[in-house]
Amino acid sequence: MGCRVRAAGREFTVPEGTLLSAALNRAGVLIETPCGGRGQCRKCLVRVTRGAPAPSPADREQLSPAELGQGFRLACQLRVEGDLEVAVFPAAAADARKAGLGGLSGPVEVDPWAPLRPAGPSLGLALDVGTTTLAAALLDLRTGEELAVQAAPNPQAAYGADLMSRLSHAIQGEAEAQELTRLVREAALHLLDGLLSKAGARREDVVTGTLVGNTVMHHLFLGLPVAGLAAAPYTPALLEGRTFAIPGFPPLYALPGIAGFVGSDAVAAALAAGLDEGEGTILLVDVGTNGEILLRHGGRLYACSAPAGPAFEGGEISQGMRAGPGAIEAVRFDGTDLVVEVIPGPRGRAASPSAGSAETGRSVRGGQGQGSLSQGTPARGICGSGLLDAAAALLDASLLDWTGRLTRTGPAARRIAADGLSVELAPGVGLTQRDIRALQLAKGAIRAGIDLVLQVAGTGPEALDELLLAGAFGTYLHRESALAVGLLPSIPPDRIRPVGNAAAAGAKLALLSAGARERAERLAASAHFVELATHPDFEEIFMAALNFPRR
Repeated sequence: MGCRVRAAGREFTVPEGTLLSAALNRAGVLIETPCGGRGQCRKCLVRVTRGAPAPSPADREQLSPAELGQGFRLACQLRVEGDLEVAVFPAAAADARKAGLGGLSGPVEVDPWAPLRPAGPSLGLALDVGTTTLAAALLDLRTGEELAVQAAPNPQAAYGADLMSRLSHAIQGEAEAQELTRLVREAALHLLDGLLSKAGARREDVVTGTLVGNTVMHHLFLGLPVAGLAAAPYTPALLEGRTFAIPGFPPLYALPGIAGFVGSDAVAAALAAGLDEGEGTILLVDVGTNGEILLRHGGRLYACSAPAGPAFEGGEISQGMRAGPGAIEAVRFDGTDLVVEVIPGPRGRAASPSAGSAETGRSVRGGQGQGSLSQGTPARGICGSGLLDAAAALLDASLLDWTGRLTRTGPAARRIAADGLSVELAPGVGLTQRDIRALQLAKGAIRAGIDLVLQVAGTGPEALDELLLAGAFGTYLHRESALAVGLLPSIPPDRIRPVGNAAAAGAKLALLSAGARERAERLAASAHFVELATHPDFEEIFMAALNFPRR
C-alpha cells in the first residue's frame, strides 16, 4: 500500500513502512544523517504538519516536549505509515569557497595523454569526490586554461557523515550500494552541467577526465565492490590507475591508490605538493573525516590514514554545521571574555562587539546578554575552524583543562553552565562536554597518525622543513589554534603552510600532463604504507594524543 508524502513543494508516493529520510532523499530532497541514521544528531529534523505519528524513543531523547508538540520528528526514525505533510529544513550547501581551493600554483606543462578532437574545443574534467564535498573543474586540454570550477555537497551524507556509516549502508545489499553510486554520480553530472554552462561548452567538447577520492568514495563512484573495505584487513577491489566508461561522463581515468584507506586523493595531493621531487623533510596533512598523512623523508614517501570522523565537518557536534551563513568560524579569548566571528549571510553581517572595534564587523562577544547578533547574521551553529578555535580559546580562558574537562574558572567562568557540562559561545549556541570529547577523538586520531609516521621514518617534528595543510579545513583553520590544542606537533608556525585542495590540484595535473600521470603511478607504487591499527605503539600514542598540551 502506498502513502502520499508532501515535502519541499512536491508530492510523491512511497511504500508503507519506508523511512522518511530515505523517502525524501530518493525524491531529491536532501536530508543529512551524519550519525548514520541512528537518531543521535538531530541533523535530519523535520516538522510534520499533517499526519504526525507518535514520537519514537529517539525523538523523545533528542527533542524537547515543546518540539514534539509542534510536530518535530527525526526523519531517520520516522517510518511512513500514512499520508504526511512535512516541512524540511534544507541541508547546508557546500561552502562556495571550496570550489577555488584546487588551483594550480604555477605554469603547467600541457602534454595531454587523451586524443584531442581534430576541430573544436577539447576539454577535460577534473573531479575530486570527497566524503563531504564534490569539487570539479573544466580545463582546456590544449592550453591548460581553467575554464570553470564548481563544488557541491556529497549527497551520500544522507547515509552518514563518515566513511564507515556509508560502508555499513552499502554492504547491506546491492540495492543499497547502487543507491550510493547513483546519488554521487547524479551530483557529479549536475556539477558537469554547471561547468559547461559557465564555460559555454557542450558535453561532446569534453573528451576525457580524471577522478580522485579516498578509496571508499572512489569505489562507490565507480560501482566497485566495497565489502573488502568494511572490515580488517581493509582490502580494496582496485588500487592501480584505470580508465572507466560511465554513462553521461567522458572516459574517466581514476588515479591509483596506495592502500585500503589511503586513496587516489592522497596520491594526487602528493603529486601537487611535489613530494616525489626535491629534498628535505616535508609533512602533508589533509584533515577531514578520513585524514591522510604523507611524509617525505630521506628520499622515501610514507603514508597513512587516520579515521578522524566527521567532527571537523560539524558531525557528532551537537550544534555543528558546515561552513555557511550563521556558522561560528572563529573564537578567541580577549582577556576577559570570549569573542566569536560568524560567517555572514548574503545580505547581512554580524554586529561588532563594540563601537570603534578593530574587528571586521563579524565579531561579537558571546552570550550572557553582552553584544547582539540581531543586526546581522545570528549564530546558529559552529563549523570546524570555529570548533578548533573554541577549544584553543577555552584553554586560554582556563575554561578547559588539559584533559578536556570543562571548568568554572577564570574571568569568563559564567559561560559554563551550572551543571558544568556545557559552555555558551553566543546566544543559543554552545559546546557540550560530549562535543569536546568528540573533538579530542578527532584531533587525537590525526595527531597519532602524524607522530607514528614520524616514528616509523626515524625522525621527529624538529626535522620538519615544512608542514603542508591540505583541504578546505586545512586552509581555513588557524595555525595557532591547531598548535594550541595539539592537533599539530609543536613547530614554528611559519613552517606551516596551507596548500588548498591539493587532491583537486593533483587531478588537474594528471589531466593535463602525461608526465604527471606517470609520476602519480610511480608515487603510488613506491609509497611505504604505515598501518596504524596494527602498529604495536599506536594505542599508547593515540591515548597520549587525546589530551590537550599542558600549559
